[in-house]
Amino acid sequence: MGRVRAPSTVEYRGRADPPGTARPEEATVDVWNWLAEHRLDETLLSMPEEQVLAVAVIAVALAVHRATWNVIGYPVTIVHEIGHALAAVLAGYRLHGITVNGDMSGATNFAGRGTVRVLWALWWGYPAPAVLGAGLMWATSQGWARIALWVLVAGMGLTFLFSRSWHTVGVVLATGVALGLVAWFGDPVVQNVVVFAFAWLLIVGAVRAWWVVARSHATRRGVTSSDAYLMARRLRAVPAAFWLFTFAVVIAAAAWYAVATVLPLLPTPA
Repeated sequence: MGRVRAPSTVEYRGRADPPGTARPEEATVDVWNWLAEHRLDETLLSMPEEQVLAVAVIAVALAVHRATWNVIGYPVTIVHEIGHALAAVLAGYRLHGITVNGDMSGATNFAGRGTVRVLWALWWGYPAPAVLGAGLMWATSQGWARIALWVLVAGMGLTFLFSRSWHTVGVVLATGVALGLVAWFGDPVVQNVVVFAFAWLLIVGAVRAWWVVARSHATRRGVTSSDAYLMARRLRAVPAAFWLFTFAVVIAAAAWYAVATVLPLLPTPA
């Protein structure tokens, strides 16, 4: 009679990860470590009060003056169109291309159906520069100016891939290269100044763009190319004035945040 062996004990050890495979928690730690390494000690709060005031005044003045605006205003149009593009992609639409014209108008071409999704994609044009401007203002106050610059460069790179005219390629490439040079070669002070000034450019540009479109609705000149007009045509129960009001609320909130961020940093009278 042969021996009866006891069943062998089976020990479950789990599936081994392939060599070099990072676990999700390890990848998260690596990302945070990388961000921490690139976080700047210099922030908007550490800049001299006179410098903060000077940069803000110069940036606003350049954005307000018509001659300088015709040169530096293209990034506002680019961000406007990026707002449409991102909203369209998030809505599940297929993005065909982005165009920025010489008169600072632009167009984003996407394909899809659905009233709510179309309204979502159309709405994000005018508020996008103001929202991004407020985000950049926050970044400079928290030490993330360098990261913000690389995010902007990445955004310009993606926009470059969808550019559908040589003028669009030119302005997107010029903006991306300029921001990339500052991110790569600029010292922390320069990076903070550039992001801070760029934030004001976007916020003031958003106010300018809203004023232009509101005036076109008031005078009925060129109104058919307005996002608010297209939204009112899409949903006839809601007038264009309502959409203009929603744009204004978001833009005003971003402008208020920018002013509220800067005011405590300004010198107080003795």
